[in-house]
Amino acid sequence: MKKINTLFLLISFFALGTGCTDQKLSQKTKISDQQECVVLIHGFLRSSNHLKNLSDFLIENGYYVVSIEYESTSMSISEIADSNLSNFEEHCQNQKIHFVTHSLGGILLRSYLKKNQIKHLGKIVMLAPPNKGSEVADFLSKFKVFNLILGPVVSQLKTDQNSYVNSLGLPNFQFGIIMGNVTIDPISSYLIPGDDDGKVSIENSKLENMNDFLLVERTHNFIVDAPEVKEAILNYFKFGKFKNER
Repeated sequence: MKKINTLFLLISFFALGTGCTDQKLSQKTKISDQQECVVLIHGFLRSSNHLKNLSDFLIENGYYVVSIEYESTSMSISEIADSNLSNFEEHCQNQKIHFVTHSLGGILLRSYLKKNQIKHLGKIVMLAPPNKGSEVADFLSKFKVFNLILGPVVSQLKTDQNSYVNSLGLPNFQFGIIMGNVTIDPISSYLIPGDDDGKVSIENSKLENMNDFLLVERTHNFIVDAPEVKEAILNYFKFGKFKNER
């Protein structure tokens, strides 16, 4: 039974993933003096296509969008951040730069900003981030086959205090977190204590110095397309809060 559950977990991990490339994508036109820039960073085993609807929404609302593309199974978190999060400023030029990250994307950004400064940094929204690790990573990292196939990132997302993600310290930028509380992955959720979104526990998404927190009835992967999440992102960029209370 344990072997069957392990196989099911591996299949579900890949079934929810997509192929990736190592290119960086941006809008074809140049940013204008009136625009603010939003950089999108996708999650583990995904690509920028996963954030396409969110990208289109932000463009329709007047933002200039840059989508970061990276391959997530061949390098460590710091290596991915160093090699893929370096050229977005040339697209955004001297305009304010916001970020929206999904899952691992939030950890990549935290890793990058721990060593680098962004001159015109705006606000950051993290969607479903494993900020304190994930019990799913604890489980997967026990098996050699998972480590070989999924790469070094998995073990870096473990929940123990010595893991890479728990060594990053608290961010020194303004950020809010949006987290889901619905799961369609019973095996992963079985591994996670408390409420979760199928990959990360609600508690492990939080950081004590977050500026705002919003809980929505969405799963880990589908949170990025939720209408209420898109509106909350706009509110956060404009007002510093997910809900604009008038």
